[in-house]
Amino acid sequence: MEIMKLAMMGIVGILFAAMFKSYKAEYGIYMGIAVCLIILGYGMQYFAGILSSMEQLRGYLNDNYSYIALLLKAVGATYACEFCAGVCKDAGYAGIAGQVEIIGKLYILLTGMPILLALLESIQALAG
Repeated sequence: MEIMKLAMMGIVGILFAAMFKSYKAEYGIYMGIAVCLIILGYGMQYFAGILSSMEQLRGYLNDNYSYIALLLKAVGATYACEFCAGVCKDAGYAGIAGQVEIIGKLYILLTGMPILLALLESIQALAG
């Protein structure tokens, strides 16, 4: 039911933004950004549930807490870049949105490298 509320909020926000956009284009963009921020803030409530699950996952990882931090960094970067790219596309700057997405992907790749290296070291140790 919560998803339906968010979807309706998005649709109503888009209708208001379209209404304001016909009056003045920048007002439509501001309205779209405001709706995005409201939905993002509402979605942050789910973050508490994710953090509690991460604490449970932390118990399984013994002393490798850094992997959870890397996972959270990658997820946070994904959401931030996706949000920024969406706003840029809505404002008509698809080129900037593409660059933000590329930088986000590179950051996630860089963030995941220590995990990949640890995995390869484990495989090499097992192989002998």
